[in-house]
Amino acid sequence: MADRRPLISESSDSFDAANTTPALPSLGFSPSSHSLGFNPISQTSPHSSPPLSRPGYARLQSDAIAVERNTPSTVLEEDEDGDIAIADSLNRRTSSGLGIASPTSPASRRVSIQTIPRRPVPAGPKSPPLYRSPATLSPPGTGNPLLGGFPRGSVESTPDLTRGRYSPDGGSYDDYRPGILKNTKSSTSLDNDDYQQYLHSQDSERLRRSAPSIKSAYETGFRPTHECPTTKDFYQSRFTWVSITIVIICLFSTVFSGIFLGLALKAPRYGRRITSHGPLHPADAMLLTSVFAKLIELSFVTSFVAFLGQVLSRRAFMKEQGRGVTLSELSMWRWVVQPGTLITHWETAKYAGISILGILSLLSAVLATMYTSAATALVQPILRSGNWDHLVMQGRVVTEFANVNYVKELCESPITAAMDPAEGGNTCLQIEHAGQGYHNYQRYLSSWEQESRFGNGTSDQSKRPQGFGLLYENTTVFGQWINIIDTKEESKKYGRAYNKVALAMPHAGVFAAARDERNNILQPEELSSEGTYSIRASVPSPVLNVLCVNMNRTELEPIVYDSWSNNETVLISNWKELSNNATTTNKTVVDDIFGWTKQSDAGIDYPPVFSKFPVEFNTVMNHTSAAWGRDAIYLLGAGGAMGTVNNNQTWTLCKMHVTLTAKCATQYNATGSGGTMEAICEDKDADMSFIHSNSSASEGLSVPNWRDVGFDWSNSMSLNTGIMDANAANSRLLTQLILHNDTAGEFDLNPTLPSPAEALAVMSGCTLLMSALDAPYIMDWNYTAPKLGEYTTQYFNASVTAQQYASGGVDDSSKGWMIILFLVFLMNILVLIYFLFHKGLVTDFSEPPNLFALAVNSPPSHLLAGSCGGGPEGKQYMVNWFVNAEGDHLYMEPGQKPVLVGGHDDHSPHTHTHHNSHAPHVHVHPPSIEKGKAGGVGGFFSGITNSFGILREGGLNFGWKQDQRRMRPVSVVETEFEMDDAHTKTQRRYQKLANRRSML
Repeated sequence: MADRRPLISESSDSFDAANTTPALPSLGFSPSSHSLGFNPISQTSPHSSPPLSRPGYARLQSDAIAVERNTPSTVLEEDEDGDIAIADSLNRRTSSGLGIASPTSPASRRVSIQTIPRRPVPAGPKSPPLYRSPATLSPPGTGNPLLGGFPRGSVESTPDLTRGRYSPDGGSYDDYRPGILKNTKSSTSLDNDDYQQYLHSQDSERLRRSAPSIKSAYETGFRPTHECPTTKDFYQSRFTWVSITIVIICLFSTVFSGIFLGLALKAPRYGRRITSHGPLHPADAMLLTSVFAKLIELSFVTSFVAFLGQVLSRRAFMKEQGRGVTLSELSMWRWVVQPGTLITHWETAKYAGISILGILSLLSAVLATMYTSAATALVQPILRSGNWDHLVMQGRVVTEFANVNYVKELCESPITAAMDPAEGGNTCLQIEHAGQGYHNYQRYLSSWEQESRFGNGTSDQSKRPQGFGLLYENTTVFGQWINIIDTKEESKKYGRAYNKVALAMPHAGVFAAARDERNNILQPEELSSEGTYSIRASVPSPVLNVLCVNMNRTELEPIVYDSWSNNETVLISNWKELSNNATTTNKTVVDDIFGWTKQSDAGIDYPPVFSKFPVEFNTVMNHTSAAWGRDAIYLLGAGGAMGTVNNNQTWTLCKMHVTLTAKCATQYNATGSGGTMEAICEDKDADMSFIHSNSSASEGLSVPNWRDVGFDWSNSMSLNTGIMDANAANSRLLTQLILHNDTAGEFDLNPTLPSPAEALAVMSGCTLLMSALDAPYIMDWNYTAPKLGEYTTQYFNASVTAQQYASGGVDDSSKGWMIILFLVFLMNILVLIYFLFHKGLVTDFSEPPNLFALAVNSPPSHLLAGSCGGGPEGKQYMVNWFVNAEGDHLYMEPGQKPVLVGGHDDHSPHTHTHHNSHAPHVHVHPPSIEKGKAGGVGGFFSGITNSFGILREGGLNFGWKQDQRRMRPVSVVETEFEMDDAHTKTQRRYQKLANRRSML
């Protein structure tokens, strides 16, 4: 049963009745009364006023000042005809139900008569006539002039403001209304205006304005049905601008959140659409994504808060739903808008967090907080590397491989070939060879110094420092050792130091192909110098083959011109002429090693001839056999004593030639500051090797053109200065690397030093890079001329992975943000469906202005007693509230009684009301306890059942049955009064909403 405790506590009746403030209108005072010290005045006729009914009044609690005043002990009541009712007619009771004091004896009573001016009734809405029975009138001389008022036993301090509220005596307000008999048909035929909870007689207003006691703020003449009908309809059709705007916001949020989800799932690559020089710059794309992400977030919050307000407001209207709304539920919109309130006002989450709407609100708060971060991680365009994609690339070709004349044309020098036709090209080319060769060689030696210092050297050639090069001053080139041999075993086989290496270098033409616009590869400079890409080109690689063997003087004499010439002194000045005829078919001990068969008529397979024996730490080149077709150049170096190593009278003879291999591929990695290029050979990337693209390609195809390039290179590197004993630094360092035998007499690679063959290969590696520029991407040259007049196109297979601005996140871990985008999109769809299928909007009472306007015009409730200062607390957040209507006035009231919907509730309290002539009495019987549920096993299962019941009643409405007890508005439960006759549009719409049901 509902609690009927008043909001304002009743003051004690222990003080003397003479000090009680009069509470009746138009009272006079006895001329003999001196309680207030007034001089007796003559009685004046009161102003005429229309007859008014006198509803019951509640006694006011006086403050200290009012108590101290000497108020008249006896007052005279003015009746409706202007007559003065003598105070003796008042019943001498100690009850203070109307706040009128009764003297203890007639002799001690003095009546002070004074005129209290009447206040004219202001113009206002016409009030319907109030019913008044003759039984309620108090004629002069009647002993009980208060008949028809509140019972004398009432302890309420203010009139009850709700319809049909019970008094503490057990009777309802209707039981004591003048002119209405309880349980008669006339009581049900009264006009709805009889239910004016707020209405007070204007006579009481005149009395309280004239009386010396302080007037309560609750004592007003407010009549809700006439003075507060709603001016704006609480329902708006779907065609109003508010409804259309909300639907548009929901559509925007749904569509764009779906687009963002699609972009995150598909992870498109934008290519040239987002570049530094494209239609959309990267910074603009990032800003645009952030702006749209924020708009989606705001529109999502707006639509969900509107959805939340509609669900709660419609639920507050639904009497039959029997749930109403609670303060904690009305505060859920703040969780989404201000997530910090979950900490500062944690009680709201405590009481509403387990409901369906609570879970959705908590989820929405998380989603709204993290959506922008999720969009930034998955949708915002960022530089991201893609997968290895197969691509048929195109490259420009104009010359055959190692065309020395074309290489000279590429050399940049102010002394052009036209100015120095004879030696201008050679001079420029040798300078370029010297620059790159010495640089590469120095870097290579530096790597060896690091290996030697930290003891990381090894004799395993595959683990020794790789070849090094530089292309276009910003691309680092790495070669790879291929065709590796066992130096120790081969040396044993030939009975001498046998040092053979093969250094494969990448195809330098891939660099130009990567920048060919036809291949559509985004360059780093198009991505604010931040992008990168990698290409694995299935093209042949040039290989520099170097073979060095140790020989003594006797073994070298057959190929040293100075040792078998006819007393001719070989000088640098005459060697050029002598070298043209310096050919021989002499047999040497190394013919088989170097392949000198001496069977070619052109002398291609003849052994080389050197001018003289170089002195200690010097080198000479052969520069003989100038006929085209010979593919190799030769070097002869003399060793010397160095520390513990004594290579005196030891010479090394080295052969250098170039071939093309089909077992390699070229990988080029471009960055904003440069790049790297390397040869990937043999088993490292067999699928991309050239032989995989062209299975008929020949292996080890010789490149005879390189000999001319090699001559210029060797001259630039001072490798022929031994002809005049110049003691060049490069020659000295090179000859110091000659292999020497160990204590066992075996030759092997020195783990702390490079070998002469390795040094020569690295030193000459730059010639391979120059020779491959604009050269074929296949192993053959299919044209008769060594150089074409115009560029032609060749195609080759490649795998490309490039950074582009793309959506989808950086790595797999960022995919975790996908759940945020998915849930936002899903909730947007649900909210959009809700607004599309619900016709129109009702006033959102979760909005503070609307809620305040509704609450301030609603009856007060003891269920929120004590919350007027510091706010609600505890279980006050769980009170169910309903929007009720009286006429066209809407107000809020709590649902205070559970009712059974669809069946009999055996466990609900039973109430029996007994009526007598004074007041009804209500007996409440507690619910019966079923057998087995009070303790033991039954109690255990009962506890589990109760836990689920708490969750269900808290809002997780699983298991709702027809026989479920639900909250109902107190006015509906107690009076069973329904507004069946809806005469206005507001009433009809209210009834329509009140009878609806909702799943949420």
